[in-house]
Amino acid sequence: MSEQAQKGNDTDETTRLLRRRFSYRLVRLATQWRREIDLDLRQFDLTDATWRPLYYLRILPAPVHQTDLARAMLVEAQSLVRLLDVLERQGLIHRDTDPDDRRSKLVSLTDAGVAMGETVLGVADDVAVRFLDGVSDEALKECEAVFDQVWSGRGHDRAPTEETSQSQGLVAGKP
Repeated sequence: MSEQAQKGNDTDETTRLLRRRFSYRLVRLATQWRREIDLDLRQFDLTDATWRPLYYLRILPAPVHQTDLARAMLVEAQSLVRLLDVLERQGLIHRDTDPDDRRSKLVSLTDAGVAMGETVLGVADDVAVRFLDGVSDEALKECEAVFDQVWSGRGHDRAPTEETSQSQGLVAGKP
């Protein structure tokens, strides 16, 4: 094998290992981040399954189509229905038939749900402060750029758009 070919194989192997480490760390970090939020929200009798819909319902423009909520949460629509049943029994959400499509349901937070959603957002923000302590804004922006590049390279429409990111308060300078 030529020296050039060997160098190319070494670079490929280095890149493969770098990507593997990055992927592993990203998944571990996401899991730990959600676990921390989950632990902090247990005092409010919320689990990972129940606080996540409240989180998304609080950051997305209301009302939210049930299918859009499932997409945002990256869960199956059937799984979400059971969670929404629980939240509805607790008086945190209500579902209405979409006047433009009777087959579709619109989900909104009740007043109690808005309050609990604010609690969820506050806890999530507190966890972010703990996890990101000492990380500069510049480093966060660089990381966001990597995330954006990864999303845009996926080649399909599941990537967050600027519009959805803005509605979720995920664009710089937005609440």
